[in-house]
Amino acid sequence: MNRRFVFWSTFAVGPLILLSYWRGVNAFDDPVVYWGNVSPGMQSFIVPWMFVAAIGYLLMWHRFFFAWSEEDVARLHYPWQEEDGKGVQRLMVLYAAFLLTSLVWIDLTRLYIEQPSTLQALLVVAVLWTAGLASMGFGLLSWATRHELQGSRAVLAGSIMLSIQCTWWDAVYWVWHFAW
Repeated sequence: MNRRFVFWSTFAVGPLILLSYWRGVNAFDDPVVYWGNVSPGMQSFIVPWMFVAAIGYLLMWHRFFFAWSEEDVARLHYPWQEEDGKGVQRLMVLYAAFLLTSLVWIDLTRLYIEQPSTLQALLVVAVLWTAGLASMGFGLLSWATRHELQGSRAVLAGSIMLSIQCTWWDAVYWVWHFAW
């Protein structure tokens, strides 16, 4: 597997995620139903974080696919691992976990709203936590090289920006306040 494959995978799935959001929002006469019991005041606070998260995602994406070489990306490893040249594979696993869960969460939530069940609720929560943990994983992946690869700190900052949205606002706050 090479970095080009990971790039084209992200490039192909990204528009599908946007399409799933469009489809999900248009599935209900009032798409505010997706907010559950999150107050309108908090909604107006959380929505701008979605844009902050998108900027963080793009910071990371730029480093992984444009600023760094294939060899640089291959060096990526978690702090508890030794460098072994498998950074591209690690990056693919993180992108797969992050993008595929982002692709299905709104449809799973719609299904839950239409026919609530414990299984549906657990699936939504598991999907959101997987995306949140993957968003933190990008930062962990760049942590070990933060002094060696130029721009590693931008990846770390991007991961934090993305994680605030995906882990805190989605997997924690939204899950806690949704109308289960």
